[in-house]
Amino acid sequence: MDNLEIFARHHDTVQRVFRSRLLLQIMISLGEGSKSLADLRAVTGSTSQSILPRIRFLEERNYIDYQNDGYTLTPQGKVLSSQIQDYLRSTVLFDKNPKFWSSHYLEAIPEPFLRDIGDLADSEIVESSDADIFSVIQYFFEMVKKAPWIHIISSFMSHPHADALITKVKEGVPVEMVITARIAEELRKGSFREKIEGIDEYQHFKVYVAPGPLLIGLTVTDSVLSFGMCLRGNLKYDISSDLISTDRQAITWGERLFSYYREMSEDFFLDPPSTRS
Repeated sequence: MDNLEIFARHHDTVQRVFRSRLLLQIMISLGEGSKSLADLRAVTGSTSQSILPRIRFLEERNYIDYQNDGYTLTPQGKVLSSQIQDYLRSTVLFDKNPKFWSSHYLEAIPEPFLRDIGDLADSEIVESSDADIFSVIQYFFEMVKKAPWIHIISSFMSHPHADALITKVKEGVPVEMVITARIAEELRKGSFREKIEGIDEYQHFKVYVAPGPLLIGLTVTDSVLSFGMCLRGNLKYDISSDLISTDRQAITWGERLFSYYREMSEDFFLDPPSTRS
């Protein structure tokens, strides 16, 4: 049975949940922990007479239970509440900046992280403009200035970026990067190579080479996430706009994404093993 058939058979229940402000508020609120009736009145701004019928509806379907003088989600309720929150956060994320999301290649985000894209709901877009063409790179400098560690996924490299990171490495700050094979080749040449040679022996500086192209960009520190993507039309990385967040949920999402790419990548060597004598 496909999803449309399921909806046709059970649309009354689905609509009753998603068309009811109170039901959604109760499920979202209980997702944060057990609540008394007084707590639910406070968070919903509704009366007991309005709330109790919705509670009965949820109890009948075994989504919530009454324990220790409070209402709590059952295991089934926790699943539903989590999915409601994911939908809510994803909707807010896309509605806040529709131009950003429609103009960038969203499909580049790996599926497990795309499902959790709502984790970025509490974020803003930083864009370069004619009045300030350096706003994005300036934000990068600011976010790494006081960072105790830095994790990066990058499909491009510039000398200002490299210089900022080298400064942090020399200060003793752990820096890890995942880069493309093309960028790896650039780092082995000319002035980039000279810069890498100056910090290559630092144990807290690590570079990994991804097995394929990277169509996203990411910088994560302990307190901020910066995330960028390729433009939909030409799949070129957009250096003029980044999504920025200081929200803990977004930073955790970014850390998981970095770990995902790091685990599939290989160590970078200034001189590849095949070329060594």
